[in-house]
Amino acid sequence: MTEPSTLAAVRARVDRIASTMLWCVEILVAVVYLVQRGGSAIGVAVDVALLVWAANSWRCGRWRPTRELAVVGGYLLCTPWLVDGPAFTAAASPMLAVAGTAVVSFGISRSARWSLPATVAVMGAWAIGASFVPGVERPWTIFSLDFLIVEWAAAAALCLLVLRSASLTDDAFAELATARIDTEVAEARSHAEMEQWATLHDTAASTLAMLGQGAVIAPDQLSDQLRRDLRAIEHSASLLGPSDLADQLREQARWITTPVRFVGRAPDSVDQRIRQAVVAAAGEALTNVDRHARAQSVTVELGEGLVRIRDDGVGFDPADATLLDGRFGVRHSIQRRLSLVGATVEVHSAPGAGTTVEIRWPRDAVVPDRADADHVGGLLRGLGYGLVLLAVLVTGLQGHNALSAAHSIAQAAIVVVAIVAALLALVEIRVGLPAAVWWGTAVVVVTLGPVQVLLLDVGDLTTSRNWAVAALGWQVAALSVSRSSRRGFALLGVLWVAGIVVTIAVSRTWAEMSSLLYTVISVTVVQAVAIGFSDFLRHAVARTEQINAEITDLQVRTELADALLQDQRHRYGRLSTDLVPLLAQLVEHPDTATDPNVRASCLLESVRLRRLFGTESTTDPLLEELAPAITAAESRGVAVELHVLGQIPHLDPVERTRVLTVPIILLTGTRTRAKLVITAEPSLTVSITCDCDEHLQRAADAVAPEGSVISSGSIVWATITLS
Repeated sequence: MTEPSTLAAVRARVDRIASTMLWCVEILVAVVYLVQRGGSAIGVAVDVALLVWAANSWRCGRWRPTRELAVVGGYLLCTPWLVDGPAFTAAASPMLAVAGTAVVSFGISRSARWSLPATVAVMGAWAIGASFVPGVERPWTIFSLDFLIVEWAAAAALCLLVLRSASLTDDAFAELATARIDTEVAEARSHAEMEQWATLHDTAASTLAMLGQGAVIAPDQLSDQLRRDLRAIEHSASLLGPSDLADQLREQARWITTPVRFVGRAPDSVDQRIRQAVVAAAGEALTNVDRHARAQSVTVELGEGLVRIRDDGVGFDPADATLLDGRFGVRHSIQRRLSLVGATVEVHSAPGAGTTVEIRWPRDAVVPDRADADHVGGLLRGLGYGLVLLAVLVTGLQGHNALSAAHSIAQAAIVVVAIVAALLALVEIRVGLPAAVWWGTAVVVVTLGPVQVLLLDVGDLTTSRNWAVAALGWQVAALSVSRSSRRGFALLGVLWVAGIVVTIAVSRTWAEMSSLLYTVISVTVVQAVAIGFSDFLRHAVARTEQINAEITDLQVRTELADALLQDQRHRYGRLSTDLVPLLAQLVEHPDTATDPNVRASCLLESVRLRRLFGTESTTDPLLEELAPAITAAESRGVAVELHVLGQIPHLDPVERTRVLTVPIILLTGTRTRAKLVITAEPSLTVSITCDCDEHLQRAADAVAPEGSVISSGSIVWATITLS
């Protein structure tokens, strides 16, 4: 299943946030200006036009930053008709609200290469418009004009953090897709091999069992059957596939038509995940040779930590990004996959000079644990640290303005408490605060805003001395980084509503009220965006943690499938040393099938074959501990049958010794045949039937107080049950 691009989805969502934010602010500014009354006719017309434009854009939902920049620039150029005098240069104004929101919108939705020049253009348009206002001699000293750069920097940083987290999430999804493919391939391969071995079990084992039991078969018919059995064994062995890096690369080369030459020597041991990533990257490079290079030959050079693939094809210009992406459609996914295992890939080419793809990885490289969630968590903490720093700076820079106002000691105390709240937000981000401490800090922050307003004289309400309501929103944003954004939005809303209510109660004039509204509109936008963007990062952390857990599960499944493959190779190695020569001998000399020794060998190999490639797993510790005794018995010519019924429970070493001592003793002296049955339910029982001498029977009976040993002549039946 293909996962949707998180990066594309986040970009689309950020565009919606940016556009909606700017249009809403334009509508609010126009409404406040029109309700305020007293402006010029041209100013009213400009605000009506802004209102119509924003409402229509919101209805259509088309975000076109270039047009929005033109509209905002035109609005700011109309500053002479929107103000009554130079007083706007030292207070919040409708132009500040529109300009600040536009800068933030551009900063979060577009790259710095576009948004920074757009910010400069906004500042220039406002300065030019302000220069035509009588009494404004230095337009570049407008209140908060330089702060637009700070707002842009904050918005651009937020954008980079969110897009980086989305990119990391996409990286995790890409590895998840790769892990799924690896697991599916490994499991399908293991299943196919098990099917082949089942076929082998039903053919060669049956033939050998018939011969071992003395069945009479015509020599020609026997030879044909044995040849089919040998072909089945060879086919099954071929499906085991290559086991090392060089063999896997040769397997990849089999699927292209361009002649491939191998030189050098691959390292003896390569980490499994590194090998998988290198083989996948090399396979893609070889496929690209067939698709694009029009080469006569390709050379694969192997070395210590190196695979270099060179072709003599037409080559291409590496500076042509379009051509590079077209020819290496999965180049980025290959680079990502290699980087995850500490490897790198470089592509060198020139028109007419062929192409070289060089894959390198450190010697004795250790594949690091996945850390996407940690990386995204680091981005989230980085956002929090930035907000804490911003809260301290804004509090210090703006709070000092109130120190010369009335109640200076109380004003200084508010500044100190606000900085302490910011530092507590730092503790919250790093290690977390108890719920009671967090809520206490939040309540104090929300209370400081209206308290600071109450301490001011009425004449100071529209000056920079009225700083707390606007500045303390950064403490709220920092405190909310690790918590729910809804909680942060609620606290921010309470802070501003309380500030507005207190301002109305103190001033009771529309002038102070409208100034505060413009401040709310211009500052709250940035603070709300910071709170909202932390949601993106928290969501990315949760998703990458979930993806990492799924990748871990898939890797365990892949490792299990690979372990089964290795077990199959081990079994085939044991099988080929005795079985294949026996079958080959019978093909050449079918008349020897009646020889008693040959019949005994056939019976032994049929039992061994059924046990080696039956359904019982040999990876259980109990079976692994029993295996050496079975192997030793078979080396003496004993035919050992093993049957496991049910899932063997986990046993500690003492319990395994209790149930295996008797079977192992009896296997050491079994003469011709032994049958072992392990039953898991209702309690673990191991039984063995074999033929052995009386001395061994007495030894088994002496060490089996929890079981029973029954003998009849040379036949012994022992049963041990683990209670």
